[in-house]
Amino acid sequence: MNKLSYAILVASTITLTGTATAASERTCSYVYDSAGMVVRDSAGDCVRTSGWRPEGAIAECEPDMKKPEPVAEPEPEPAPVPAPQPVYKTVNLGAGALFDLNSDTLRADGKRELDQLVSDLGQLSDVQSIQIAGHTDSTGDAAYNKDLSVRRANAVKNYLLEKGVDPSIMTTVGWGETKPIADNSTRAGRAQNRRVEITISGEQRVQ
Repeated sequence: MNKLSYAILVASTITLTGTATAASERTCSYVYDSAGMVVRDSAGDCVRTSGWRPEGAIAECEPDMKKPEPVAEPEPEPAPVPAPQPVYKTVNLGAGALFDLNSDTLRADGKRELDQLVSDLGQLSDVQSIQIAGHTDSTGDAAYNKDLSVRRANAVKNYLLEKGVDPSIMTTVGWGETKPIADNSTRAGRAQNRRVEITISGEQRVQ
């Protein structure tokens, strides 16, 4: 036999031996007859060999042997809690609804609008800042308009304070007539420019 044939023979022998290992553990645990059936004693029990081990037990001979407990599947990892989403919102409230002409005293309609704003704030998990900016149209003296816009912004802030909004997160500014959003040469445009802008920075509550 040459070296190549010998190598093939050895490899084949190893493969067959490995395949037969599991079966030999079972056959070595019991006595078998010439027909390959397990020999039983007068009580009907399978006859064990001296090499019997639990690993070689078969169900027909050991029906009462406790089966290994099934391995429980690991619990799936809980889904991560989504992070709160940042919210940046600007609310434009027309001065006509909030105040009478040339006044910094809130009207009843204006208070209702601010009450709704406070309710909306409750939907946020965290409110970081609220900026209140007063604006006017260009009618009249610029200095007067500046002062009126400041007083109106402060009036809104004071009302929100009464409703429990944290004073440390609120700032006010009055821009007077310097930041129009519409044409001051028309009545409709001037009405749009008379306003209070409330800019809110916070985080949306996660359900």
